[in-house]
Amino acid sequence: MGSDKKLVNIFVNRNEKSCQIADIVEKKLEENGFKVSEDFNEKAIFNICIGGDGAFLRAVHKTNYSKIPFCGINTGHLGFYQEILIPNIDQFIEDLKSENFSMEKLYLVDANIYFKNSDQVKTEKALNEFVVRSNESNIVYLDVHIDDHHLQTFAGDAMVISTPSGSTAYNFSAGGAILYHNLDGIQMTPVAPINSKAYRSLLNPVVIPGKSKITTYFRESSTLGSETKIYGDGLDKTYEDISHVSFSKSTTYINRLVFENEWYWVNIKDKFL
Repeated sequence: MGSDKKLVNIFVNRNEKSCQIADIVEKKLEENGFKVSEDFNEKAIFNICIGGDGAFLRAVHKTNYSKIPFCGINTGHLGFYQEILIPNIDQFIEDLKSENFSMEKLYLVDANIYFKNSDQVKTEKALNEFVVRSNESNIVYLDVHIDDHHLQTFAGDAMVISTPSGSTAYNFSAGGAILYHNLDGIQMTPVAPINSKAYRSLLNPVVIPGKSKITTYFRESSTLGSETKIYGDGLDKTYEDISHVSFSKSTTYINRLVFENEWYWVNIKDKFL
């Protein structure tokens, strides 16, 4: 019978509560004909993330954006990716067994990073968002283009480039709009923008279609020139001598299991209202 068991990967954050729930889930899965791997196994049929959205995002990056479907058990607070609540674990496992779920694709956003005096291009990916800011606490100065058209000369604390599925994260906290999770587009949201005669910064977010791109050129007058911080899904990376960064909807996506068709609007009401 053991060889017939369906393999699932489990990812757990270090929170004590999450570890306790993981032990319970693992036992219940084994009792219901599943085999559990606590390390990523490419032969698994599901990736189960236990914790908050941070645990979900870490699992996505750790697996290099695996096409094995992801689902989440929420032991945190917001948990927009973590649909399953602790009291519903038994029903969740029953739904896994009977394949009582649907599947959605969540597309990532790409950041192509170009450097001064170099042909090197570095590509990063994010499921939620990228945040461009200066090193330390300096203002970031950017010329922002949509496709080949100059839109604004931006000065402010940071610029957030988010996916629809990530629009309820940092983007929302920064004053961005909530976009339905499978809309075809990306959003650009300013953080503490300056609007003056010298810098004409939009004070509101901009949503562009999925076929377009946002390019941020770093101004020569910026003290940012030598070092730039780019946060992808909260992961901090510092780059030197960046010329510009081009953001666009990625061709990379993950699969996410959905057990309740109306989960999105229930989540919005439950978390924010």
